[in-house]
Amino acid sequence: MTLSDWDLFDIETYDPRRPVPNSTSYMFGLHSFYDGPCAMDYDPAVHAEDLGIPVIYRSDLPEPDMVAGFSLRFQAIFMLPNLHSAVERCALAHEIVHWERQDEHDTQGADDRADRIAARRLIRPSRIREAAEAGNDYGRIALELNVTEKIMELFVRSYG
Repeated sequence: MTLSDWDLFDIETYDPRRPVPNSTSYMFGLHSFYDGPCAMDYDPAVHAEDLGIPVIYRSDLPEPDMVAGFSLRFQAIFMLPNLHSAVERCALAHEIVHWERQDEHDTQGADDRADRIAARRLIRPSRIREAAEAGNDYGRIALELNVTEKIMELFVRSYG
């Protein structure tokens, strides 16, 4: 950043969940999967905010085993409240993909694609290497990365 850029930077309004304006920092998984030194971890809540997707928390989702769902009709993501943070992050990342693709019907192919893209965004290779230094138990690594074991295993199968 140049001195004039720093003069324009307002620490009072800066959101640390987002890249610093006019810097080289970027959120991994949005426009690039390059896991460089300036990469920030993907944050699906920030991504949803930036895309203008309403995320509505309700305990009365249509299916008893649902934790989240994208509604094409309402252009919103509905989620159960009080989910474990890893479940919430993974479900929101998954539903954002459905929103981006405007998936009209819930098909296995669309769900598989959403899972793969969510896994790719949520898991940075450098974070796996860091977490794996203490052992290669996928459950522990998933916990360390704040993702579900399902997403962790899918990432390893698809990209590892």
